[in-house]
Amino acid sequence: MNRRTLMTLAAGAPLMTAVPALGQTSLAPDDRTAIAGWLEDYAAGWAAGDGGRMYRMATDDLEWVNIVGMHWRGKPAVVAAHDVYLGTMFKGVPFTLRGIESLRPVGPDVVLAVVRWSVGAFTAPDGAVIPATDDRMTLVFRRTPDGLRLAHGANIQIDPVAANFDPSKGPPGG
Repeated sequence: MNRRTLMTLAAGAPLMTAVPALGQTSLAPDDRTAIAGWLEDYAAGWAAGDGGRMYRMATDDLEWVNIVGMHWRGKPAVVAAHDVYLGTMFKGVPFTLRGIESLRPVGPDVVLAVVRWSVGAFTAPDGAVIPATDDRMTLVFRRTPDGLRLAHGANIQIDPVAANFDPSKGPPGG
């Protein structure tokens, strides 16, 4: 039996692979829709500079680890921190969904997503100009009476030089 399922997001994002967890054979039909909705709200909130919109579908006990390792706890803190940065260094910076790399249940009430985004160049608070990058997010969604809600997120900047030496991909150039 093939346990991998390919799907394309309605928004036109690239293909993704869904891998069911042990003990569960598939995602609930509404899981993909809920996560696609979260991604749409997140991108629209970024474009509008609105952290509240980005995290509208999040749990109150949300935790977020940002690209430089800051760990924000609680939805109000996550929203407030994003509002500050969206109004300053990320104001007007392009932010584009590249695709969902994986989506899988990790139990009856939790769904894990790995998502890739492109972020335009920006100026950091210390004045350093940061070139455009690709980022990878790990997102943990928890099933609630109101549907799937984001409970934890972590954002990592992809280092293209280091990616050339990923041991899971074999030797460089090979």
